[in-house]
Amino acid sequence: MNVTEEVRLVGDVDYVIDWKDGRQETGSFKNTVLRQGRQSLAKALANQLGGGFQFYVTHMLFGDGGTQGGVKKYVDAGRNGLFGTTRLSKPVIAMIDPTISTQAIFTSVIAFDEAVSVTLNEMALQMADGNLYSLTTFADLNKTSDMQITWNWRLLFI
Repeated sequence: MNVTEEVRLVGDVDYVIDWKDGRQETGSFKNTVLRQGRQSLAKALANQLGGGFQFYVTHMLFGDGGTQGGVKKYVDAGRNGLFGTTRLSKPVIAMIDPTISTQAIFTSVIAFDEAVSVTLNEMALQMADGNLYSLTTFADLNKTSDMQITWNWRLLFI
């Protein structure tokens, strides 16, 4: 039997910024699925998980080291940590997209009163075992108390 289709994993991070004055901004950017994340998928499929199943996403990490001189840093798949300091770790709400059964969506919200006066420019999905599954860098976002940000990280198997 020949395999004619390649299965790929792609991801996007969508965000919605709700401002206290009623304005709303949206945006999107790509992410890199890290080697550790890909290895976790292989282990799950081969039932080589060890003593306890920890290969699921539990948190979204936000950091401040994703840019240098205003330029986004390149994310190599071999990374397993943020470039800078973890400024915020938020639990995720995980779900399978009801219209696309091969897409997982992880959602976190940075509330108005969280990470105030912090410049965020990198984020990662962290698994229960502490390793990072996926990582992305983005343009500097200066968080203020006038904004709440909803993050939707989508991973799609195509």
